[in-house]
Amino acid sequence: MRKFSTLLFFLFVVIYNVNAQTTNTVIQKVSGKVADAVSMKGVEYASVVLLRQADSSMVSGMYTTPAGNFSFSNVAPGIYVLRVTFMGYEKLEKAVRVVAGKNTFAGTLHLQTAGKVLNAVEIKAEKPSFSMQIDRQVFDAGSMINAEGGTGTDILKNIPSVDVDIDDNITLRGQSVTIYVDGKPSPFGDAKTALQMIPAESIDRVEVINNPSAKFEAQGGGGIINIVLKKDKAIGYNVMFNAGAATQGQINGSVNASLRMRRFNFFGNYNSRYEAVSGSGYSFRQNLVPDSSGTSFFSQESNNKNRNTNNGARFGFDYFLDDHNTFTISQGLNYNKNENENHIFLDYLDQHREAVRDGNRDNTSRNNNNNNNTNFNYKHLFKKPNQELTAYVSHSGNKYNSISDYYTQYRKMNVDTLPDPNMQHNKSKNKNSFWNMQSDFTTPLGKKGKLEAGIKSTMRSITNDYTALLFDYGEDEYIISPTLSNQYDYEEDINAGYVNFAHAIGNLGYQVGVRAEQAHLKGYSYTQDTTVDNRFFNLFPSVFLKYNMPRNQNQSLVFNYSTRIDRPNFDQLLPYVNNSDPQNIRIGNPELQPALAHKLEMSYSVYYPKSNDYLSTSTYYAQTNDNIDRISTLDTISGITTTRPMNLATQQNMGANFSYSLNIYKWWKVNANVNLGYNKLTSATVNNENVSYGFNANTQFRLPARFHIELSGHYRSPSIQPQGTFRAMNGMDLGLRKDVLQKKLVIAVNVSDLLNTQQFHSHYETPVFIQDYDRKRVTRFIRINVRYRFGKMDPNLFKKKKPVEEEEEKPEEEERLKDRGRL
Repeated sequence: MRKFSTLLFFLFVVIYNVNAQTTNTVIQKVSGKVADAVSMKGVEYASVVLLRQADSSMVSGMYTTPAGNFSFSNVAPGIYVLRVTFMGYEKLEKAVRVVAGKNTFAGTLHLQTAGKVLNAVEIKAEKPSFSMQIDRQVFDAGSMINAEGGTGTDILKNIPSVDVDIDDNITLRGQSVTIYVDGKPSPFGDAKTALQMIPAESIDRVEVINNPSAKFEAQGGGGIINIVLKKDKAIGYNVMFNAGAATQGQINGSVNASLRMRRFNFFGNYNSRYEAVSGSGYSFRQNLVPDSSGTSFFSQESNNKNRNTNNGARFGFDYFLDDHNTFTISQGLNYNKNENENHIFLDYLDQHREAVRDGNRDNTSRNNNNNNNTNFNYKHLFKKPNQELTAYVSHSGNKYNSISDYYTQYRKMNVDTLPDPNMQHNKSKNKNSFWNMQSDFTTPLGKKGKLEAGIKSTMRSITNDYTALLFDYGEDEYIISPTLSNQYDYEEDINAGYVNFAHAIGNLGYQVGVRAEQAHLKGYSYTQDTTVDNRFFNLFPSVFLKYNMPRNQNQSLVFNYSTRIDRPNFDQLLPYVNNSDPQNIRIGNPELQPALAHKLEMSYSVYYPKSNDYLSTSTYYAQTNDNIDRISTLDTISGITTTRPMNLATQQNMGANFSYSLNIYKWWKVNANVNLGYNKLTSATVNNENVSYGFNANTQFRLPARFHIELSGHYRSPSIQPQGTFRAMNGMDLGLRKDVLQKKLVIAVNVSDLLNTQQFHSHYETPVFIQDYDRKRVTRFIRINVRYRFGKMDPNLFKKKKPVEEEEEKPEEEERLKDRGRL
């Protein structure tokens, strides 16, 4: 912490010393007025910046007075550009010439509202559903009708190359991914938890960064998915209510509000969700070596019900101190309650498929999960254009309490007496504290260059106390099990710094950078007397090249290279024993080491301005050394499989991706994505490879009376795992949306998994057993969602009325000086 504070202070000192400014002493004056183009009233608090035309460097800046006036003194003779910006209006620029010995009146500058009004019909440029930047793909969340009323998880199900499994775990091109919210690591733990806490209607866009530059943290072999939330900063107020229900047992509601009053922008939201989801599973295993009871075939059939209640809120404010400094403070709260019931039937057969024994297992669990997150952000814009400093500090706290009971009873064939049932009672308490601190500085170098530098520190501490009690029939009481219980403390400290340099030579732009990360993972199990103490120092270089075609600036060719890391997390390192499924036990592995990945990608994109179509193609290659994955082993005596994470193999992924956004008519557009890949796992014990492919597509129709229809579908071919394959998956969704009351009220109905084909299949093959595993939960349902929005965006809404207006330039003087402001 002390090292981080010292570095942060040093960075501030260097930045401010580098940017000493000189002042002009010439007495010329530049003045004018900013007004609304429709009402002709002066616009107060608009930002007016005076720039040199030659190099766009900033001379001075100010806010307009209540009457909309502005005035710059001590301006040297020359040619300048006035740039006027204000939330809710289009940016305006005007050139002015300053002549020695004369004042310059720039006239009245009329601002157009964002979205032109013509004959009482609002005409707005349609936001593209997909776009490509130098390092990321950007998807508009508002265009995803099928996700209306859902969560962040439902949004990601519509993103190409992103896989969401039956347990809502997220992968990108088959690899782990880091979830960001508004450009920062998720404050609520793992990706799955974070996405389920975010209502779909509060998401503005999703940015998929397959190969992040050195500016981003290196964790996550698959890359980064950044969830950008909606936030309105125009002066005025904005309120949105949302409510929905679904046939699978879901009810949701939320309210979002923002209020901008001059220097303050207040924002807040509250959301609540309840869902009851049922599912089933079936597995069949053939033991190639029969166990001690003579079992050669074993099957399990399960049915489960899960009830989940979630309440969350976030509130805060932006404070615009002046044209250069902005402070943001926000607080997030979340409360989650979960109840789960699972019934398992176990069947044991001999080599002739005759019954040996059977059993029943009933699992019930209840847990409470409380989260809180506090954020402080600062942004400073220097007088030099495109130069800025940002810093933020955030703290997240989490408390998790759980109670579960397992009841198991077996019945042997041809035996009259029943053995005593196995009863287990579990109690778990978990506390998580997460500090995240970062500062970034960006400055232009020359006309085309840019330098970025930053430092970051994250500190996480976890305390886990899990007590397992087994019922002793002889003592007629529960006894603590030292094998299954675990008390564990864990700390993770990661300190990092990076430098990025970008420039351009002709049509070729390049960016090179390097990131250094020092990680210390340490933990101790009091119950198992097991210690984890790992230190890792790694350098992560990155290179980005972008070439704009000289004859067509709408085409670009991009090449990038980066290195990534997958560090083992708390759950993987924890030396626990999870016996919720008595025949398939899961354990942790304190000896795990990080997995390093090298990633290359080359992409070509072209935009067709006449049709508004977009094409993007890419080829990629990734190699991950010491890849972390789970592997299962069978105890040939007890017949129990044990699954644990291990550094298994070298993983190679290569492939090609094709995306096309096609506007067939103004009312009909199609987005399609095809991914082809070759995947290979290689080690002394694991060798597996296959060719895979996937397809995502959606088509949208804009019909009369403001009806919108969306039909989307996806298919993913079989993919490999260390001991077998995941079978193919496919699904189709249908959505209908109706805008009424000039888009203030939106009603959406969607059908998820239209053909009821969403199902998880896996196949394992080892020298001692072969197993097939199928899982299914309710994925086909109908959901209705209603959203109502109202507000008023008006720069004069909170303007104080004064009896005497500030003195303005006389009309005759404006006419007399009008020509002087022209070039």
